[in-house]
Amino acid sequence: MQMQQKKKIKGFTIIELLVVIAIIAVISGAAIPQFANWSKERAVKNSAERIKDLAVSINSQVQRGLYGFAQFSIIPLADDEGYSFQTNGMLMSNLATNISETDDWHQTSVRCKNEDAFWDHLGASNNRAEVRSFNIDNVNTSIDNESGVCFSKDGSYFKAHGTLKNNLNVTVENRSTNQYLILCTTSNASNGGKCPLDQGGGLEKPAYLVEWTRFGNISKFKWSGSDWTRQN
Repeated sequence: MQMQQKKKIKGFTIIELLVVIAIIAVISGAAIPQFANWSKERAVKNSAERIKDLAVSINSQVQRGLYGFAQFSIIPLADDEGYSFQTNGMLMSNLATNISETDDWHQTSVRCKNEDAFWDHLGASNNRAEVRSFNIDNVNTSIDNESGVCFSKDGSYFKAHGTLKNNLNVTVENRSTNQYLILCTTSNASNGGKCPLDQGGGLEKPAYLVEWTRFGNISKFKWSGSDWTRQN
């Protein structure tokens, strides 16, 4: 009886194995590109969310009165290893001192400079919840040099420097703005490592735009392929 049962057990034929392999190859060929696209979308989206949260957080400290003046800075890292994002804060007492005693306070190079001694609390070195820093290395942005934006509570001392000072206008919700940062995939950043600004420049999905105003209002938008759509 056992001999008869053994004779009935059959393995896969070569043809059957080839069919199985072909099916697996077809499924893998369809799934791998979808996973790659999902991974790129997630990387750009997560970076945009972190950047928006960083800017919102430091502005909230200004609105609460903890800081009289604050900076959101972006520093490209050496050897194309990504970007460092950092927030810095200036206490109200030191803001008053700087306004009254600092020559050329109205100049961006003076008011919004990236010198550590200029700020009371530094995101890169202070162990404080109010100021933070982080690096990203899997997406690109629309800047190519050290840049930043500085906020005050009433918007009177708002300033930008670096690439962000000379941003070209882009259209968002049928209006023009030059107060933004665009994030895109590294493969889409063909203009000297910078993200294109619009469809005509070659901007592709996935891409996100983080916009701010002089009063510290921060918004996030997603690129649809032809225009920017507001996100929560």
